[in-house]
Amino acid sequence: MQLVMVILKGTLGISFNGNKEPAAYAEIVSMGGITKQVKRNLIATLGTILEAKLSIPRARFFLKVYDTTAAGNCSKL
Repeated sequence: MQLVMVILKGTLGISFNGNKEPAAYAEIVSMGGITKQVKRNLIATLGTILEAKLSIPRARFFLKVYDTTAAGNCSKL
């Protein structure tokens, strides 16, 4: 089973390098399956969507990708 949760907050101001032109920040947290190639594909796909649908240039988009399984079994929950 694959699950995806998306939270969009369009009212937050973002400043990249002191510039307040349209920009985006995204985080993807996965429980496995995030390889270097998957990261590249995610960045390319999201960049294309943001540019086409929201007019946000690729240079103004930051994507943080985190695989929880790569952290090991640190949690005792």
